[in-house]
Amino acid sequence: MAKQYLTHRCLIAPPHLDDDFFAHSLIYLARHDQEGAQGLMLNRPASIEIKELLHDLDIMAEGVYPHAVLQGGPVRPEAGFVLHTGQPTWHSSIAIGENVCITTSKDILDAIAHNQGVENYQIALGYASWHKNQLEEEIARGDWLICDADMDLIFNLPYEERWDAAYKKLGVNRDWFSHEIGHA
Repeated sequence: MAKQYLTHRCLIAPPHLDDDFFAHSLIYLARHDQEGAQGLMLNRPASIEIKELLHDLDIMAEGVYPHAVLQGGPVRPEAGFVLHTGQPTWHSSIAIGENVCITTSKDILDAIAHNQGVENYQIALGYASWHKNQLEEEIARGDWLICDADMDLIFNLPYEERWDAAYKKLGVNRDWFSHEIGHA
C-alpha cells in the first residue's frame, strides 16, 4: 500500500497534548514526504505585528492592517515564512495546494507593505519540523488529529477560534476525548 502524505492538511493537537509549545495548536503542513515534514502553526500569534516586522526589515508599510505575526514553530524562530494565496510568482515561492503557496523571499514583503499582489497571507517566524517517520509515529500514538485545510482555517478565522474550528470541521467535540488513547 502506498504511503499517504499529508501536505496541505492540518494537524490538530488533542486536548490532552502535554507539550508546552504545541498544546492547543493547529499546524498547516507545508511539506510531508519520505524525508519528513514541515509546517506552520496557524493559531499562535507572536508578540510582534506585521507593521513592526516590516519596519525592522527597513520596509516602509503603507496602510498594512494591524495583524500579528505568527509563531510558526520552535525551529529557526528568526526565519520568516509567508503563507499566501495566489501563484508562486515571488522570488522563492513554492506552490503547496491549488491556491496556497509559501514564500521566503523579501520581495513578497515589499508587495504586502504596499498592498499589492497578495490577497490573503499569514507571516510566520519559525516552523515545526519532523524527521523521517517521526510525524507518522506521533500520529499513530494519538499525538495529532488530521483535517483538511481550508481558507478559513489558514487565513480568515481569528487565531483563538482556529483550533476549535478544526475540531468542528472533523465533526468532533473535543470534550469527548479521553486522556487514554486506544484503550477501550
